Amino acid sequence: MKRAMGCLLLAVLLACLTAVAGLADARMPQRRGALTDDADVLGAQVAADVAEYARRLEDETGIGLHVVLVHFLDGLDARSYANDLFSAWALGEDDLLLLGAAGEDSFAVALGDDVAGKLGRTNAENLLYTSSHFSALFKSQQYDAAMAAFAEALSSLVSRQLKAQASLDGLFEDYLNTSSGVSPVKTEAQSYASELWDEVMTAIQQSGDDYQARQQTHRDERGGMSVGGWLVLLLIVLILFGQSGPARRARRNGPRSCCGCSPLGWVAGLLGLNVFADLFRRRKGC
Repeated sequence: MKRAMGCLLLAVLLACLTAVAGLADARMPQRRGALTDDADVLGAQVAADVAEYARRLEDETGIGLHVVLVHFLDGLDARSYANDLFSAWALGEDDLLLLGAAGEDSFAVALGDDVAGKLGRTNAENLLYTSSHFSALFKSQQYDAAMAAFAEALSSLVSRQLKAQASLDGLFEDYLNTSSGVSPVKTEAQSYASELWDEVMTAIQQSGDDYQARQQTHRDERGGMSVGGWLVLLLIVLILFGQSGPARRARRNGPRSCCGCSPLGWVAGLLGLNVFADLFRRRKGC
């Protein structure tokens, strides 16, 4: 009886663990062609442009583009979710998956080995960052512009790596100037970077001006005599010329003194030279 109860409890425990594991699995959207927008964040025209661009890309290069937008990733990071979805959809070696989670401002790409060989895995990942404004646009909820920036960057990469042309003519016209290859929209990140740069340069200029002003003040102070210097000079002048005329004549006509009481002796005392004066007097026998 005890053995039967133990087996029953073990079976219930395994069933509970299986149920929990099933609940922990991230929800995966159903595939709906080149674009699966479960987050419903793209405009109708951009959604149509994404599907058309994916068709042109596959015709020209054989690369299958799949764009998936969801709200949340159910606890997974974007890279893991993208890789799991790539496997769940049984995508192949020539497929490229772009995943975006609108509710988490996160995104990633997953790609087959053939695409990685054609484009370079690092190059494909950089389509979200250094090669385009996709990251800044997506995080600022400008999803239509983000898709346009990604398509433009991918088209440039394909042209460079495969010498093929996935044309953007007539696509994403509100966001791309295809004749010049430059996006006319100024992103929030670009505006912020520009304002930050201006503030930094202004602070540097202000610091430079303050430094130059301090240096000029120091030069002016070194170039003139301080108040203490003027007082010392005045004291010396009073000592040298403050004696009366008869006293000066008496010193000139009288015996030479070496007692150090002359004005020069006073000056020597002020300058700390009285030690040398004492030595001189001892040698003279004063």
